Amino acid sequence: MKLKRLLVMFTATLAIMVGGLFLKPNDQKVQASAYTIKTFPKRIRGTWYTYDNYDHKTIRIKISARKMLDGKYTNRLHSRKTTAYPKQGAKMKHPSWIIGRNFTYKGEHWTQTYGWYQSAGAGDYYRKVTHRIHGKKVQLLQMAGGAGIWTDGYGYHSKKAAKANAKRWFKGDRHYQL
Repeated sequence: MKLKRLLVMFTATLAIMVGGLFLKPNDQKVQASAYTIKTFPKRIRGTWYTYDNYDHKTIRIKISARKMLDGKYTNRLHSRKTTAYPKQGAKMKHPSWIIGRNFTYKGEHWTQTYGWYQSAGAGDYYRKVTHRIHGKKVQLLQMAGGAGIWTDGYGYHSKKAAKANAKRWFKGDRHYQL
């Protein structure tokens, strides 16, 4: 019995040590602040359009300093301590409130948002990128989700561009296509 317990402890310790070798210390820098962000970064603010291939319609995403309008839904950004979560089972008083944080992952500057009552989970990710489309540089809002920050769409500055590029993916994007 002692040998079995010792073997399990040794295996667990070895797994943690080996896992640590594959993690690079600069892969992800988390915001040093003890509070979530108070305003969305200027780089992602503005009006963006994306095309929903499933419903065949254009969706407007409008991001201001403290609000995000996504289609029909308006979410309001609020700040709180990163360790202060609403109590489990608490009555939902603010269903449209979201919190966010800025971070750098593999040299890319992202903004993550998730629900006020959400204590775990991946949330939604946004960043401004520049890609070449038909030889021209175009500013886009890259939208992603999931634990691995998988790209699930792009926001364009016009409805026409969103519809024309609805099925376009760029090299290097991690994404799932459903």
